[in-house]
Amino acid sequence: MSSRRRKAREAALKALYQVDLVGENPLVALDALLDEEVLKPILEPLGRELALNGGLLGDSTREEIEVFTSDFVCQFINDRLFEKVESGNENAVHDFVSRFLRPGVNSNEVLSAFIKRLKDKLAAFSEVRYFSRLIVDRTLEHKAHIDDLLGKFALNWALDRMASLDRSILRSAVCELLFFPDIPVNVTLNESIELAKKYSTERSAEFVNGILDKVQRETKPQKEEPAARRKADEKIRDEVPPSRDPSLEGE
Repeated sequence: MSSRRRKAREAALKALYQVDLVGENPLVALDALLDEEVLKPILEPLGRELALNGGLLGDSTREEIEVFTSDFVCQFINDRLFEKVESGNENAVHDFVSRFLRPGVNSNEVLSAFIKRLKDKLAAFSEVRYFSRLIVDRTLEHKAHIDDLLGKFALNWALDRMASLDRSILRSAVCELLFFPDIPVNVTLNESIELAKKYSTERSAEFVNGILDKVQRETKPQKEEPAARRKADEKIRDEVPPSRDPSLEGE
C-alpha cells in the first residue's frame, strides 16, 4: 500500500504543478501522467508475455516482440480498457485481447490465464489512480482555505514568491493533514519531505518541513484511530473515483 500511495502522491503532485504553472486541466493532466508513468510499465511485460504465449510465432525477433507490445499497450490505453476491467466487463477485455492472438492458438486457455494476471496487475493501478485523483480533487476543492493557511504560516514567504513546485507540495500536504483523517500526521510530513527531496532540493525539504510542522501544531488536525484507518483502507477499492469538474480549480 505504501509504495502505491507514494506513486499516487507523485502523480498528484505533478498534475497540481501543471495546474499551478500553466493552468492545465487537472484530471486530464493526471490521467496522462498515470497512463505514461504507472499504467504503461504495468502493461509492457504483460504485452511481451502475450506475444510469446500466442500473439507471435515462436521464432519471432526481439524487434517484432517490442512492436507487438507497443501496439498492445497503446491500444489498451487508448481504448481505456482498464475501466472495463474495473467494472468487471470481462467480455470486452476478452474480445480486445483476442484480437492480438494469432489464428490457431488455443485462445480459451491463453486468455483465461492472461486475463487473470491482467486483473491482478490492474488492481494496483486502480488504487494508485483512485488515491491520486482524491488528492487532486480535495486539494483543488479546498485550495482557497489551504492558501489562506499557507499565507498565515509561511512567514516572510508570500505564496506567489514560492517556487511553484514547493507550493504544490505544500498544498497537497496541507490537504492531507486537514482532509484525510485516515492518514497519520507523521506519514504526511515524511512523504512530503521525500517529495521535496526527490523533485526539488534539500533546502526545499527543510522549507516544506518547517511550514507543515507549524500548520499541524496550530491546526491540530483530527485523525482516526488505527483500527478506523485499516477499515478505510479496506474500503478504498469499493469507492467510486472522484469526477470533480476541473473548472472548480479556481475556487
